[in-house]
Amino acid sequence: MAWKLGVLVALLALACCSSTVAGQDFSDSFYETWGYYTQLAQQKPIDWNYTLYLRYVTGEVQAPCYSQSEQLHNDMLASKGYAINMLDSSGKFNPTGLFQGQWNDLGSFEGCRDGDEDLNVDKPPDMKPMYCVVGWIGIPPELGSGALSFSQGLCVPNTCSKSEVVLLANTGLLGIKPMPSWTVVGGFCQREEDYASYDPGAIVAISIIAVILLMLVIGTLYEFIITVCFMEEKAKSIASSKTGRFLLSFSVYSNTKKVFDTYQPPGQIPALHGIRVISTLWIIYGHTDFFADNTITTNKGTKAEWYSQWWYFVTGSMDMSVDTFLLLSALLVSYLFMKQLKKNGGSFTGKDLLLHYLHRYWRLTPVYAFLIMIFACLLKYMGTGPVWASPENLAMGNINACQTWMWTNLLYINNWVLGEQECFGWAWYLGVDMQLYVIAPGLLILLHKKPKLGLALIIVFLTGSMIATGIIYHFVVNMAGGSYFGLVYTNTFTRAGPYMVGLLLGYILFKTGRKVPSTRRTKALMLLGWFCATGVAVLFVVAPQFIGSPFSVLNSPAWRAFDRTMFSCAVAWVVYACSVGYGGIITEFLSWSGWVPLSRLTYTAYLVHPIIMHVYTMSLKTPLFYSATNWWFYFIAYAFMAFLCGFVASIMVEFPFFGLEKLIFPQRRGRDSSKASKNVANEAEAQDNQALELEQTGSFPDKLENGEGNGQLAGAIPTNKEQFNLKL
Repeated sequence: MAWKLGVLVALLALACCSSTVAGQDFSDSFYETWGYYTQLAQQKPIDWNYTLYLRYVTGEVQAPCYSQSEQLHNDMLASKGYAINMLDSSGKFNPTGLFQGQWNDLGSFEGCRDGDEDLNVDKPPDMKPMYCVVGWIGIPPELGSGALSFSQGLCVPNTCSKSEVVLLANTGLLGIKPMPSWTVVGGFCQREEDYASYDPGAIVAISIIAVILLMLVIGTLYEFIITVCFMEEKAKSIASSKTGRFLLSFSVYSNTKKVFDTYQPPGQIPALHGIRVISTLWIIYGHTDFFADNTITTNKGTKAEWYSQWWYFVTGSMDMSVDTFLLLSALLVSYLFMKQLKKNGGSFTGKDLLLHYLHRYWRLTPVYAFLIMIFACLLKYMGTGPVWASPENLAMGNINACQTWMWTNLLYINNWVLGEQECFGWAWYLGVDMQLYVIAPGLLILLHKKPKLGLALIIVFLTGSMIATGIIYHFVVNMAGGSYFGLVYTNTFTRAGPYMVGLLLGYILFKTGRKVPSTRRTKALMLLGWFCATGVAVLFVVAPQFIGSPFSVLNSPAWRAFDRTMFSCAVAWVVYACSVGYGGIITEFLSWSGWVPLSRLTYTAYLVHPIIMHVYTMSLKTPLFYSATNWWFYFIAYAFMAFLCGFVASIMVEFPFFGLEKLIFPQRRGRDSSKASKNVANEAEAQDNQALELEQTGSFPDKLENGEGNGQLAGAIPTNKEQFNLKL
């Protein structure tokens, strides 16, 4: 009887007091629904004594907030359209899916911010809705499915501060209190005025982007004009000038052709392109799960069951892919460095060392700094949503840290600065890689001049890294409760094992000329190597899912000491076997020309993909739903966007700075000149270097340089610079 009386009162109020619906013809179901909302407002459990205490005794709630909150409540009781719309946009305690972990009701973000024009005609001029999210504690642990709090969206007057919203939500005046015994533990409010105008950092970032875009337009038009308006020889002459080379560095057309060029010079190590792309995709897939795990979801209970699924090892072991990158980085450094030393007769001067470091810094830093700038200065303007730019989001902590600690990223020591000082957090890998790159020349020079001593020192570093990993994990992480991420995961020394394996692999490929004897014994040993590498990879990637409870073995210091280095040894075997001609179909797959363009974009795709994930997850208007199918579609979308945005970053910054490098820095001794140059002299030198590279890698018959072997090749390929120039 009471609820009928409430509905009757609501309908009378609706008919007499609501300017929104007066004089309009609505259906019976409309009046029924409208009455339901009015009844919700009437039944709100408001603690008026505590509310008045906060207003008039402690003063924690100021007059503007209190008066508009009280007016909003009274207008709800009066069935005014704007007030009912704000009530509708606020979350309620709807027990649907609680047992699966849906402990949230975010309401309607867009309904609160934008509303319905027909419903808002009676809104007071000074009443401006503001969307907030508050967190409640007190949920029963038996039903929480791992959830610790209930998240509720509220549509409140914007005259209230965050602290006032928290206090008045606790008293029940704002929103609808889920349970009388629950308590608000925090909140966050979305104020439109916070992002109504750009701050100075954003203005500077936009200006830099505008200048880059202008240079891209100028460079592209310049190439178009000299190609269309001049003969080929004249165009080459203009393009080879310093001004021409500078402007062509920014040509979108030329740089796009470089990205999508699938030609693989014979001197390249096969299989690296495929391994690099697959490792990047593995990282993106793992981060798809990681970012979703830090987002409000509707079925946390289902997500908790994923860890026991047989296929979850793909995600659980994704961090191994970083060790693959360390291995490949060291392999290329070692292999190319040894070739450089050989061409220079073992000489490596201080100038060579300086150019060695400058080359690396110039190649990595411009696009890295560009993306940090976008992340730190512009990301917060890229979207809206219930939890957009919330201090609880991972992105906002990183963004705030960048204001003070970005210099650590540019000096590549950011892996030692974690927690609240962590800027662009996923770039810790670059710090580790650069620090190991700095010490690599010393090890490689020693390895070249005194192989036994150099080999011993690298092995000491390798074993020391494994021992240190086990000791730190046991005594500092397990026993003292230290941070695994800061003390082990991002520690340069504990990550050195795979890098040392890469240095050794590059040296072996260089010394053997990527050739092995073609004997029955060799074939048997190579087959055994494949079996061992496969077993090691399965053991350290798949087995943690099935040994004991899922991934419990990862808490073992002994396991942690060996897993990364052993996995990198398995990958090293794949590279070695493919390089010496015993990879079979694996070599064909990993050396597929289609990997080449994607491989060139892996660096920028790695840098940009978390930015895409931050923007998407923060801008969600509703909670996510966990399912394997959804996650595969998210992964595909993230991967596509990562490589697409990586392409844009490469065209805007990375490739133009590659071109500028040749204008600014002198050619390093013993390194091949660019094969991209189109003038005759450079093209001759490039092809001669390519012939030399082929000879060093064993692609020619052993006696070719003496005019013996394959007669056709001996006649086609000159054996020295003078013959080559004459033939050209």
